[in-house]
Amino acid sequence: METTMRIQQEAIPLVKSSLELKRKALEFNLNEYRKRLTTYETLHKMNSQEFMNRFKTGELGDDAVWFDWEFALDALNETERQLELLASVKL
Repeated sequence: METTMRIQQEAIPLVKSSLELKRKALEFNLNEYRKRLTTYETLHKMNSQEFMNRFKTGELGDDAVWFDWEFALDALNETERQLELLASVKL
């Protein structure tokens, strides 16, 4: 679904600047989540997809580390979704 917004011409630079700041913050967060996931994957000798499969079936138990890993993976996916959404904004 595409929606059109009206922005006063003089506000366009401000909106573009704000969107750019948001993009940079999201990219920073994305890199941080990737680092965390790499650490978990290396430490536990499994990739994040395997982790999620095993975690969802209850095979791994309920230690806090598994919930931290799940959070980092969910946060990475949400950050990627927001970046895609942001990239679709046309000014």
